[in-house]
Amino acid sequence: MTPERQQLRRLRWRGTVLFALTTALCLVVLAVMASVIDSRSHTRETYRELTGTVEQLSRSAVSSGPDVRFDSQGIEAWTSIPGTFAYVDPDGIVVASPSQRALPSSAAISGMVERARRSRGPVRSTAPAVRSAVPFRWVALAVPYSDTVALAGVSAAPPPAHRSLDLLLVLTVVGLCTLGTGLGHLLSGMAMRPAIRSIEQHEQFLREAAHELRTPLAVMQLALDDDRSASPTLIATQVGRMSDLVERLLDRARIRSADPASFELEPVRFDQVVELAIEDVDGAEDVRQDLQPSVVVGHAELLAQAVRNLTENAVRHGSGPVAVTLRGRVLEVTDRGPGIAAARRRDVLQGGRTTAVGSGTGTGLAIVSWVAAVHDADVVFGDAEPHGLRVTMTFPAPEP
Repeated sequence: MTPERQQLRRLRWRGTVLFALTTALCLVVLAVMASVIDSRSHTRETYRELTGTVEQLSRSAVSSGPDVRFDSQGIEAWTSIPGTFAYVDPDGIVVASPSQRALPSSAAISGMVERARRSRGPVRSTAPAVRSAVPFRWVALAVPYSDTVALAGVSAAPPPAHRSLDLLLVLTVVGLCTLGTGLGHLLSGMAMRPAIRSIEQHEQFLREAAHELRTPLAVMQLALDDDRSASPTLIATQVGRMSDLVERLLDRARIRSADPASFELEPVRFDQVVELAIEDVDGAEDVRQDLQPSVVVGHAELLAQAVRNLTENAVRHGSGPVAVTLRGRVLEVTDRGPGIAAARRRDVLQGGRTTAVGSGTGTGLAIVSWVAAVHDADVVFGDAEPHGLRVTMTFPAPEP
């Protein structure tokens, strides 16, 4: 694996970890807020119920001065009240249910009783029962016209519904974090595929370019090492070959960096563009042309480059006559060479692939594909008869 791909892979994992941490933090905050809101809601509801209970206890006691007496209805009311409750007067605990051990400590009771006598309404407090370390919530209310105070309390432990909610929130956070991390990693991989593909294409392109450059350089080096065989014609041929390769490298760089939207398209005589482009091809005298007058909306220079590359590819790799036909908006370039296998036709349009080993940089057909994309044209490979390759470029009809 190349350093570039390793760096992309590390970047992908870093992005995945950052995404997972961010998602987990947000979900944990939301889960904690939901749990706190539910807990506070339960606490408010508990105190509301306890307030109703002490009010019922206060009404069930009859006061005719400092002393308080209870009727039979009051006793029935005590037995129907759930939880813990008590009556406390200045002498101590008058009634306790279910027992005095269920009440808080004497200090806690004294504090609540004093606050209830000074207050005109119920007072709230939290204190553990004597027999248990679990905190209880208490509400105290003074019985009217007496020194007696009614107490009612329930456990402050979260109810089963709240514990179930907390468990559900934990499972939801874990599940969403796992799902989000997996999807984030998958999406980051999909987002990086073009970059990885581009790196692979550049690596392939550089390997083939190095292979192509190695041959003319080696020939020139041998010619220079042996003064007797140093032929200017030979060196000039190799220099020309290298110049052609460098020109293709520049073309390849151009299609990588140019913005298709930056080209202004206008109506052009496509048949004249094709004719002039073929004249610049080595071996143009062997190319048969059948061109009908045609007008397409495009960029003349880019169209000429595409036609030149198609024709050069046919001349270089085809054996036999090359035919260029233009009918309306359809351009066909046909040769009698070995053709391109159907499984490889898509690859050669991506660049960095050649139709034969050591025969080029794989740039020409990639440029054709890029020019076609600029003009919204279709490039289709087909088989010629009896053998060979037929490349068809179909341009869209001009808008009215």
